[in-house]
Amino acid sequence: MPRIPIRQYLEEDPTRVLVMDGGQGTELENRGIVVASPVWSAAPFLDAAAWQQPDSRERAIVASVLRDFVAAGAEVIMTITYQASFTSVTTNTGITTLQDYNALLDRIVGFCRETVGDDKYLVGSIGAWGAHVCAEFTGDYGPRPDHIDYLAYFKPQLDNFNAQPALDLIGFETIPNAHELRAILSWDESVIAKPFYVALSVHDAGTLRDGTPMADVAAIVAAAAPLNPNFLGLGINCSSLSRTPAILAELHALLPALPMTIYPNSGEIYDPVKKVWNASPHVVDWGAVVASYIRSGARIIGGCCRTIPNDIRQIADAVRTHARASSTDVPGHASP
Repeated sequence: MPRIPIRQYLEEDPTRVLVMDGGQGTELENRGIVVASPVWSAAPFLDAAAWQQPDSRERAIVASVLRDFVAAGAEVIMTITYQASFTSVTTNTGITTLQDYNALLDRIVGFCRETVGDDKYLVGSIGAWGAHVCAEFTGDYGPRPDHIDYLAYFKPQLDNFNAQPALDLIGFETIPNAHELRAILSWDESVIAKPFYVALSVHDAGTLRDGTPMADVAAIVAAAAPLNPNFLGLGINCSSLSRTPAILAELHALLPALPMTIYPNSGEIYDPVKKVWNASPHVVDWGAVVASYIRSGARIIGGCCRTIPNDIRQIADAVRTHARASSTDVPGHASP
């Protein structure tokens, strides 16, 4: 059965909320894939010959992760391409040509689509410019962030994704810097030809990682009008579970007409000295968190670092409960 275009699906019913998958890298690592690579979870796909072997251990593990997220209730799946920019791949692997780079992306996208089936939405994941210099959690893009050629950096990956019929939308993830956000929102449909969203990397203080307040983020969006008609909305990812409800609520209050996408971390706390994750001091109540997200305009909800299929199962259960409940608040809309 063909998928309804995602914009149409969401616009047909303002109470619809889609469930996204969770921490792919976390699960791959849990199951024995080494992701300690500059290209992260894309590493298993680098050896084309080995990847094509039907008994490939890596192939089986990647497939199991994607299928387990789908079984948990995910309707939206990310491609394993966050750290697969042309710059990252050609700098850190044996792939050096655009032709071979496109073959890598084709391999990843094709495998993801084949694995999750034709009835799920597939997002082409694009990491922030800062991802290749480990700055997506600081927003420190050097002394002249306004002089960075963001389009040149993103273009090879964007061009490939624009031409991929298997992809339903594009996600710019973990964007920590106001100049980068402004650049992305300035590109028209000749540059970004598919529906897309921009997910921000936010500090617990409620700002972008570079210190930009949410009020200024809203001003950047307003100043970008008329926006690319493919722009599907803003969001937050790879940020604190405990703080994202309040930050998303602020963003929604500033931009009430804009659909939101949200996929936070698990709630565990990372110790940068010992380089380990510690358990959250609080019990994670996905029901309350999801209810808050939906009140704040979230239309796509999932998980990021350290979230596992069980988290996505809880999110999916909460979405079914709270999205249906919210439908009674929409004039003229009755729950099925």
